[in-house]
Amino acid sequence: MKKKKSILLSAIRTQRHSVLMRAAIELLHGGLVVAAAWEAAVIVNTVFMEHSGLTEAASDLLMLFLCVLSMALLRLPKSRIEAQLSHHVRLSARTALHEAMLLHGRSSSGALTLTLERVDALDPFFHTVLPTMIAGAVLIPLILIVTAFADPLSALLFLVTLPIAPFLLFLIGKATRRASERQWDKMQSLTNGFGELVRAAMTLKIFRRIDAEGAHLAHMSHSFAEASLSVLRLAFVSAFALELITTLSIALIAVSIGLRLLDGMMTFQTAFFVLILAPLFYQPLREGGIAFHAAMDAKTAEAALLPYVDLPSPTDGARSQILSPPAVRTEKLSYRYPLTEEEVLTDLHFSFPAGKSTVLAGASGIGKSTLLLLLAGQIAPSEGKIVLSDGAGEGNSFDLAQLSEKTRTHLITYVPQEPHIFTASLAENVSLWLEDATDEAVTTALEAAALGDFLHALPEGLRTPLGAGGHPLSAGERHRLGLARAFFQNRPIVLLDEITA
Repeated sequence: MKKKKSILLSAIRTQRHSVLMRAAIELLHGGLVVAAAWEAAVIVNTVFMEHSGLTEAASDLLMLFLCVLSMALLRLPKSRIEAQLSHHVRLSARTALHEAMLLHGRSSSGALTLTLERVDALDPFFHTVLPTMIAGAVLIPLILIVTAFADPLSALLFLVTLPIAPFLLFLIGKATRRASERQWDKMQSLTNGFGELVRAAMTLKIFRRIDAEGAHLAHMSHSFAEASLSVLRLAFVSAFALELITTLSIALIAVSIGLRLLDGMMTFQTAFFVLILAPLFYQPLREGGIAFHAAMDAKTAEAALLPYVDLPSPTDGARSQILSPPAVRTEKLSYRYPLTEEEVLTDLHFSFPAGKSTVLAGASGIGKSTLLLLLAGQIAPSEGKIVLSDGAGEGNSFDLAQLSEKTRTHLITYVPQEPHIFTASLAENVSLWLEDATDEAVTTALEAAALGDFLHALPEGLRTPLGAGGHPLSAGERHRLGLARAFFQNRPIVLLDEITA
């Protein structure tokens, strides 16, 4: 079974240079933190314990100022790298979403939530999670090594108390993941419900169902609020637990240092230096609580995006290999509408011979238009596949879902029930802005669709504007214009949806 790739890990691999640069800056920042802590310990020891003046500590004060200033200046490149990483992964995810909907025929239902909320949920991973991971990987070992040289016993206490916080996060991880998934599901339902209510408001008002749907929407809103609060409760509890553990660990180290300081087993400067480092050692763990929940949200969003961004790359070679009008067949083809379990088409096995006309007949609502949309590649099947095979019997066959949009448009023409009329000239509405389109070819297509007399009656001929503010068209003329497009494109497969209606 093929393992799905990770959006976040793929971004880190492709932007490896930026991640390493961010780690190098964090290492430099850690060195400045240790240096600043040492200078602070030296200054306090010189002024308060040795009762010297500030003049003797002037050089140390200058070094402390330079360290603090350098740490502040390092925030800019760190933030810039994080922003670049976040922009890269969100742009890649949105591009993949658009390709999935436009090139692979995936449904756009829920696209707003995916493109906005779920893609944006990846952003905290690079502004919160990744910096915390790098700080934990760089700052904690650095402080541990420095403390081992300054005070081995404190370093041992650091090492013993270090695994407690990650173990706690592991225990609450599953509960947090489930709560985060429930929150996203509720948000998806609320978004879809609100969109349906807005689209069907007039119909619901006519049938006096607007109040009932409004109450249902209010119930979904309340459910989303409850799911969000459950995530917040877990976040607060885990943050409190982490703060408690790290505070107790710091207190344990402080008591150990205080007792040894009273017994004269260590100097004040060393004791103060280690005490300054103790909160800094546990700082990545404290921030780990926030980072952990941001990571859970990012993983939940990633799981929703993976079916769209992990699609196979479309191929372009089919048109050159199919030497004649292709035959079309469906294999175990099924389709269900998104967010429902009702199947419109189930286990279809059809065969459409090459070079022949095939009529789909049946009662209204049985799925004829849906089947044509599937054959045109406008939507993707829930199960099964559509195969194009060489009508000449050369053995070439291709899965429609694996073909690129460019290849599909060279093979298939689809004329819907209501062809769209663009606000453009008649010629542009027929040629659809094909660069090498000639007036002769457009005129021939219009005459083939029985629109020759209509064309000659127009005052501006092919340059007559149509669409909004243009020349009006009857329902029959709109249908014939759709046919004219099909004649003009002259593709091997032509799909006509109720063209005689």
